[in-house]
Amino acid sequence: MTQGKPLAGFKVVDFSAVFAGPICTRFLVDCGAEVIKIEPPGAGDMIRGIEGTTRVFAHFNAGKKSVALDLKLPEARQLALQLVATADVVVENFRPGIMARFGLDYASLSEQYPDLVYCSISGYGQSGPLAGRAAFAPIVHAASGFDHVVAQAQEQDSARPINWNIMVADILTGAYAFGAIQTALLNRERNGGGDFLDVAMMDAMMLLIPAQIQAAQMKVKPPIARYCPMKTSDGFVMACVISDKNMQGLCEAIDRPELAADPRFVPGQRIPNMRALIDEMETWSCHHTAVECEEILNAAGVPCSVYVSPDELFAHPQVVARQSFTSVSDDSLGDFVIQNMPFKFTRFNANAFHWAPSLGEHTNQVLSEELQLEEQAISRLQEQGAIARL
Repeated sequence: MTQGKPLAGFKVVDFSAVFAGPICTRFLVDCGAEVIKIEPPGAGDMIRGIEGTTRVFAHFNAGKKSVALDLKLPEARQLALQLVATADVVVENFRPGIMARFGLDYASLSEQYPDLVYCSISGYGQSGPLAGRAAFAPIVHAASGFDHVVAQAQEQDSARPINWNIMVADILTGAYAFGAIQTALLNRERNGGGDFLDVAMMDAMMLLIPAQIQAAQMKVKPPIARYCPMKTSDGFVMACVISDKNMQGLCEAIDRPELAADPRFVPGQRIPNMRALIDEMETWSCHHTAVECEEILNAAGVPCSVYVSPDELFAHPQVVARQSFTSVSDDSLGDFVIQNMPFKFTRFNANAFHWAPSLGEHTNQVLSEELQLEEQAISRLQEQGAIARL
């Protein structure tokens, strides 16, 4: 691997907080960009918690520079404008209209900085009747149809939608924003000029349910595959019999050759009868452990996995082999690991950084090195409350 990273030399001013924006900008810093994270003095990004830094914060913000500015004050806004003047990319995930109050929105900046790539991440996008609403991931899960689809896939009879504690919308939207920024930077290199990127969590979530969106437009609803956990002697596995080759392997593995000719499971009928197929498979799987089922079915060409808990991932042979985690060391939190990006490169190392910034840790450094402010000017800004005291 060469040492150079493809985004080396690009500067990002990151006004985002919590999950969607920060995971996008963490991927940017992993790929070599300099990311300056703007945080309010005092509390900072809310996922820092009361202790000032959490392991979750480190996961989303490793490798960034933290600058604590109180954007409610004009002196701080002027500093932010000066940082933007030297930046290639701005990322923010406030509700539409908030950045305009600070004079830091794309409309206020684009004429003076036409090459700026400005990415706004929001729950519903920058336009439309819901654009001004606040939205966290669970809200968008409900609004996008995603929760409805997941609830319909459950077998228990309940009118109450299921609960989630996984912020799918945040992580997915952040990944899309990361890709959009790369595309805009590439277009700038080829054709010149920056762009405004309007990335909506609701749009991102709707992309997860294409089959259901198409079915909703049809008078005769086509069957949509529903894959069910399969019971074993000591738990459950997930097995997917999708192709005819999978079906052939299944019949051989469980010694049920007659299933291949069963009219319920022939091509065209297998998907609507998937629950019945699982019932037939369970006459075999209930006599084997989950690990045995996983080994036997995969050997026969039937994709299958045991259910893995998060605390089992650290020693998981696939995770270890791919070096999916990076160790982080923090004076207060100790040593722990965070996950690397889900893709790897052959020409450079894009693993996460080994450290995460404390609140405002780089304020003085950035103001002196990036904006050429002298110590006296920085002290005056601290006294005014525009920046954090370190």
